[in-house]
Amino acid sequence: MKKLLFIVMLAFGISTASAWNVTLDEGILKLAVKNLSIQAQDELFQYLGDNYRDDVHYLYALEARKKAKHSKEIHYLHLDSEFRPLATTTANDDALKAIEAAADIVRHRTQHPKGKVLEALRTIINLMCDMHNPGHVRIEGIPHSQQDFTVTFRAADMGKKMSETKHAKWSRFWSFAPNGFTSDLWVEDIEACNGHRRAEFSKGTLNDWAAEVGKFAAKNLEEITPEAVLTLQHRNTLTQEVTCDWVARASFRLTVLLNELFK
Repeated sequence: MKKLLFIVMLAFGISTASAWNVTLDEGILKLAVKNLSIQAQDELFQYLGDNYRDDVHYLYALEARKKAKHSKEIHYLHLDSEFRPLATTTANDDALKAIEAAADIVRHRTQHPKGKVLEALRTIINLMCDMHNPGHVRIEGIPHSQQDFTVTFRAADMGKKMSETKHAKWSRFWSFAPNGFTSDLWVEDIEACNGHRRAEFSKGTLNDWAAEVGKFAAKNLEEITPEAVLTLQHRNTLTQEVTCDWVARASFRLTVLLNELFK
């Protein structure tokens, strides 16, 4: 099932908008909401509207309208060599710290205007998706992780000489555009692929989840560098076994976080 899902994802190409794609991000949110407690669902619905697309791309929409008060680095995790949060970053330029600050607002929502709570919820939703994309990690001691470098790979038909050269930004390396799927179909497929791993993926804290993404990114950054040229087959091998897993992690962990905030 997972292999078939990946083939479909690959056929529709690379996302150009966010950590993944607005349709998939919407599916991640829908699955997270589906698994919330009744109390958490009831409270969440007081803030979110019917159009989840407005929610899952809130930060990108602010940036597009030039109304963002945050840096674009807010979409990235910034970790030291031990995969701990950097002390020098803030909630305006680091995904983990922005999630923590937003979570504090939601946790104390009775002390804040409804609009501010909605902004905080949207920030959490956006950045939980972003931080689970392994291409969205800056790691101390790995220089090429500090910028969004270009990954080069060559496409070829089976058994034929490599010809066409393709490129993808590191932040998009693990991305895909599910143009052939609705968000509801993504909910079904995420559950089918990894529903049995919900308890496993849900364990830990925000710091644990960030460190896990960081370790995975660091391992791959050993061979994926600005100078490297990968074959398309190699790129596919690297991504096909993990892409759905990280999407599932983002959704299941968003459920955990929202349940905790609305308990």
